[in-house]
Amino acid sequence: MGRQILDPDAEEGAKVLMDQEKIWTHFQGAGIRSFDLAEPRYDALAREVVKRAVGHHGRVLNIGIGGGGVEKRMMRSGWKVISVDPDKASVARMQALGVDARLGYAQKIPVETGLVDALVISEVLEHIPDENRPSAIAELARVLKPDGVLIGTVPYREDLSGSETVCPACGNVFHRWGHVASFDEQRLLAEMSPHFRVLRWRSRAFVNWRSGRSLRRFLKNGAKWILGRMGEGIVNPSLFFVARRRDSE
Repeated sequence: MGRQILDPDAEEGAKVLMDQEKIWTHFQGAGIRSFDLAEPRYDALAREVVKRAVGHHGRVLNIGIGGGGVEKRMMRSGWKVISVDPDKASVARMQALGVDARLGYAQKIPVETGLVDALVISEVLEHIPDENRPSAIAELARVLKPDGVLIGTVPYREDLSGSETVCPACGNVFHRWGHVASFDEQRLLAEMSPHFRVLRWRSRAFVNWRSGRSLRRFLKNGAKWILGRMGEGIVNPSLFFVARRRDSE
């Protein structure tokens, strides 16, 4: 799970940003245990970065801190880690661990042009309104080195209405995680194409194979993995993708 990354000065996204800040101040604070289920996803993201790193430990940028799992894994692998997130408490938490964490937004990333060898943006794009995503994707390309790699995930073919809830105090209807966009392969490729070549994509559910050695647990994990590859909504699959800048060789 990620969080919304917006430019607070953008008029169109101002109200969405305010609403999302309330949701994610809670989930990245008092509700941080909600990210425990993301541990297998963090494992997969970190493995993919190392796999694509062509033999060196470089600098990786993670957009949206969430539970901090990407940062911790990449630091253990010997990478220099930069995090960008709008939440002050989350940034301070990562700074206390030695991460170069910066307060910022995807539309205006506080990172130098062409600085990072790898970029992770996982469960974030679905939080960004349609009018803001093109600017955010352009910024991802700007901070990535020409030969760098982008690793990302978005929920796959999510039925947004299925997670709508209502505030009992004000009657406002909202998505409980703050999602505003649903992605399939065609939409992902189309939105990334102005700045990125998506090299690989697939639907998958992230499974913790170390969660238990019983036959029942193994069968449940196996069923979840298979259903994820099939894109079945019952397991809340993600679309996992690897991309490079369009101007890379």
